[in-house]
Amino acid sequence: MTFGVTEGLAVYLNGTDLPDEVYATSDINDLITALLDALGAHGRMQSYWQGPRETALYLYGPSAARMADLIADLLSQFPLAQRCRVVPLPLSLTTNI
Repeated sequence: MTFGVTEGLAVYLNGTDLPDEVYATSDINDLITALLDALGAHGRMQSYWQGPRETALYLYGPSAARMADLIADLLSQFPLAQRCRVVPLPLSLTTNI
């Protein structure tokens, strides 16, 4: 059994205000792969949400602050991540039985 607290971090990608060529030439899966590589054992993507104006990638791990540090430089390298928002999420309990 594992009990603990997992912290969450949402990366909200701007879906409407970037140049058209960014949307036409970028693959979100490349960004997700790079995020997961940067996080390593410090986090993982649990889910995503696609809305009319933005797409959210939900990352969870032991420390939201550590995950934010690990991905900060990476986000600046991806055109698709321009104007993104990185938001810590409320704590959630983790249970594995």
